[in-house]
Amino acid sequence: MTHRRTRPAPKRILIVGAGTAGRSLADDVTRAGDDVIGYLDDAVKGPDILGSLGDVERVARDLSIDSVYFAIPSAGGDVVREITAAVSRAGVELAIIPRTYRIVARERVSVADLTDVDVLDFVGRAPVKHDMDQARELIRGKRVLVTGAAGSIGSRVVAQLHVLEPELVVCVDRSEPGIFHLGQSLGQAPGRPLEIADVQSEERIGQLMDRYQPDFVFHVAAYKHVPLMQDNPLEAFNNNVWGTLNVMRQAARVGAERAVYVSTDKAVHPTNIMGATKRLGELILADLGATSESTRFSGVRFGNVLESEGSVMQTFRRQLQAHKSLTVTHPDITRYFMTIDEAAQLVIQTATTGRHGELFVLDMGEPIRIHDLARSLIDAVEPGLDIDIVGLRPGEKMYEELSYASDTVDATTHPKIFIVREEREHRPGETLAWVDRMLSRTRAYDMSNAELRRELIDFGFAALQ
Repeated sequence: MTHRRTRPAPKRILIVGAGTAGRSLADDVTRAGDDVIGYLDDAVKGPDILGSLGDVERVARDLSIDSVYFAIPSAGGDVVREITAAVSRAGVELAIIPRTYRIVARERVSVADLTDVDVLDFVGRAPVKHDMDQARELIRGKRVLVTGAAGSIGSRVVAQLHVLEPELVVCVDRSEPGIFHLGQSLGQAPGRPLEIADVQSEERIGQLMDRYQPDFVFHVAAYKHVPLMQDNPLEAFNNNVWGTLNVMRQAARVGAERAVYVSTDKAVHPTNIMGATKRLGELILADLGATSESTRFSGVRFGNVLESEGSVMQTFRRQLQAHKSLTVTHPDITRYFMTIDEAAQLVIQTATTGRHGELFVLDMGEPIRIHDLARSLIDAVEPGLDIDIVGLRPGEKMYEELSYASDTVDATTHPKIFIVREEREHRPGETLAWVDRMLSRTRAYDMSNAELRRELIDFGFAALQ
């Protein structure tokens, strides 16, 4: 006796967006054997248009829709969030067409399809695009050295620098697998030397500076993981403070035109060791800039970079792929967000402007509640998941700031980049003198973690935990 496999009943599909993407998706749906019940659109009219975007919850309920396909690739983040929330309330499936315009016909968007631009849409901000023509005029034909070049941000800085036609870009990182994979991604084109080096090695960094005589130095390398650095203050200090001082002094020694230091919003009123070490890097920059005759030092401070190593989005992706609840430390915790491309462009752009020792920030919009981001991701990817509140980690802030006070931020020629003008906390040269004294002991490990923490508090970081 043979058993004939019964074909599942066709799904009733509602498509949000009656443009090219929506109509193309309808053809895929029909070929797959499902039924397109109709469309929702705010601009298009016709017999198959069942209402506007705001009608999605009502139409989905009234017409017993099985799945809603969102097919407006140009929609802003506010629209995406409203649709996902409404579809979730209606209790039906949702699929989002990725912004790559690649049509998918499945019940739900995969987390792997979400680009950092898509995620930025969820938090309600469009990416900032920088005009790189001025940077190209500056970088073309020059020799550039990038530390931390194998990291998520450093590798994007390297990739975008190559578009600006430099003579060469020296890629420096201490991670052997990281440098290997960077080389694989860049290909075998000339002008891309790959160098294994630790920024804490005075001899090795000096050797590279002498060999390549860079015109520009971008110092991206740093330890960035807050809880890990909270437990390892000496390592954080040696890598983030000594590594920065070593690279910047060596850049000045060989007469580099400009040296750019990459900082973080955690350097503002730091409550953790990592933030304190990055703030010291900013203060070092100011001291070096005040005395340098040839090298122009500048820094750039920005918030959380989507998809960077250790970022919350990487954690969320892993949890979504494992079908696990998303973990949030506190329901009201907020952060600023930007894409890796924005971060890389900003790092390069700040080399084109400013005077000695200046620090720049990007207009990153309003800070976003991490809980809201988690909820938007769950609604779009797997509505059955929960959000677990796990509590603040050691040294973690409820919110981050990009400057100490709004009245200390001045405009530049770029509408989205601002100069931070903060009153000096220490006399010129005082930070460098104190750092040198500390390094004589931290590099020799002639100091405990607890003693270094006390020294940092005494120096002015009173909020350290």
